[in-house]
Amino acid sequence: MKKIDSALLKFFIYGLPLIILLAIFSYSYDLQAFPPTSDYLITLYNFAGIMLALWMLLSIYLCARLMFSGSFREKVLTRLTFIKERDEREVMFTGKAAKTSMLTTLAILIFLFCLSCFQVSVYSIPPDKAIDGKTKVIALDLKFKLLESLPSDAAQETVQKEILLAYTGLPISSSAVILGLIMWQIVAYNYSMRRLMK
Repeated sequence: MKKIDSALLKFFIYGLPLIILLAIFSYSYDLQAFPPTSDYLITLYNFAGIMLALWMLLSIYLCARLMFSGSFREKVLTRLTFIKERDEREVMFTGKAAKTSMLTTLAILIFLFCLSCFQVSVYSIPPDKAIDGKTKVIALDLKFKLLESLPSDAAQETVQKEILLAYTGLPISSSAVILGLIMWQIVAYNYSMRRLMK
């Protein structure tokens, strides 16, 4: 199993530039808008689709192996995060750096959770709907959902309002948040390790 995992990992890493080129080709070329004049382009387009599908399946497999195989996780992620444990002193520093990066990541996650739940909007309403003569309204909301809901045709509010300022959650995607946290974890660990080694 270790040999198979090692071979698949090498295929994943060394095939990444090819996958990027095939993805750029597939994204930039539209078969329906520009029908190809040769069978070569159709074959290349189909090959790109098959390779992208295989690469995605391989990614899912390797991610599952990272979660469930301790030896594979140790081999891959220690290289990815530049962890080196050459003696007992470095093992102790690794534990302290890992604790520091875990706590800072947890603090960031709590902060992001708050930002994703809170909603603030400032809007103005028509003068005939004014409350005590005031036409500017501040609305504070709390939004928490376990699952992303499908878009629905919700009934529109009867009061017409002009939104002046609105914050309805994080402006970045969940993929960007996850990628940022992965990079932060690696940077925080290595920064803590360098500080401890001095």
